[in-house]
Amino acid sequence: MDSKALGMYYGSMIVYMIGSIPLILYTLIVRPIANMYHEPISQMVSPIFGNYGAYLRDLFIISLVFVTVSVVLYLISVQRTSWGRKGISRPTIIMPVILFAFAYILLGVSGI
Repeated sequence: MDSKALGMYYGSMIVYMIGSIPLILYTLIVRPIANMYHEPISQMVSPIFGNYGAYLRDLFIISLVFVTVSVVLYLISVQRTSWGRKGISRPTIIMPVILFAFAYILLGVSGI
């Protein structure tokens, strides 16, 4: 694997790890708690976050941006490797695809 392609691959995984913090916060912690209340989320106000609806929207956008940037870096690294005629093992290719699919499915299920 080319050193630049390897750097982009590792960079994409680092971006994914950083992006998983707001992803988990949004999809598994904050959004389910907000759904338990009996008032509209857009009208809820928190002393820490301000408007709860805006906070949830921002967490969703941040998560989506981080995962998308990670996918782009990953695809560029795979493309650079295929140009260099050097192979990548199948688990190295498949595992990030599973992670990206999991992230997008989790964001899609939780919704805005």
